[in-house]
Amino acid sequence: MKTLLSLALFITCSNLFAIQKDFSSNMTFPFEGRGYRIRGVPRNVIYLTIDDGPSRDGTPAMLDILKNYQVPATFFVHGNLAIRRKNLLERMYREGHLVANHSFSHVLDFPSSRSFLNSLLETDRIIAPFIPAENIKLFRSPGGVWNSWRSQNGNSNRILSQYVGPLFWNVGGGSPNRQDDADWKCWRRGNGVTVSMCAESYYQQILKNYRLDQASLVLLHDVKPLSARLVDQLLRKLNRDSIRWEFRLADDMPIIREYSDR
Repeated sequence: MKTLLSLALFITCSNLFAIQKDFSSNMTFPFEGRGYRIRGVPRNVIYLTIDDGPSRDGTPAMLDILKNYQVPATFFVHGNLAIRRKNLLERMYREGHLVANHSFSHVLDFPSSRSFLNSLLETDRIIAPFIPAENIKLFRSPGGVWNSWRSQNGNSNRILSQYVGPLFWNVGGGSPNRQDDADWKCWRRGNGVTVSMCAESYYQQILKNYRLDQASLVLLHDVKPLSARLVDQLLRKLNRDSIRWEFRLADDMPIIREYSDR
């Protein structure tokens, strides 16, 4: 009886540990403590993350710009688009970018745990062949929406517990009082925002993080070619700086490595 009780206690503790394993319950993961600081990452590091593709026109344009500057990026893709454009996933893989999971179709409020799991699992099935074994599988929640039941469901699934996330951002999220601080707002009709204005806004956000001793985790999208033009101008500005900026894939963060080793 004592052995059975010990075994039951071990299983219970193991399950509790699994809930904390890879899907963080923190909506703003991987930022820790006060502010938007990533532990163990120098302030001159920039992580470019690109969401919502692959699109027919926006993604090739974005890949062309990144190739021109020899800059790596992490692409959070939707399964319903990726399944139709595997050639673009292959190009991401071949050119040293990281393909990551952004759900199947950008649903913000999953009606059930089953729909949540199916969305991520189907996307994983599509993108897994394009993620090198040495890289960590990453997930970003559509719209940044997250809660504890999603974390628990993700960690209780054998395949999804290999993921680390949900990855948040500290550049490009947008504020209510501006129209030029996030590319998903910059291209709205009638707001008068140009590519140069949007690129300058991103540049200033990165500089602000640098002054606050924070690395930058940048949110971008490859839905429209305009965002590729933004990245072109942004990288040109950064290259002209006296600061020696360093670009890394998102799974390079120490906290992500720690989660994946648990």
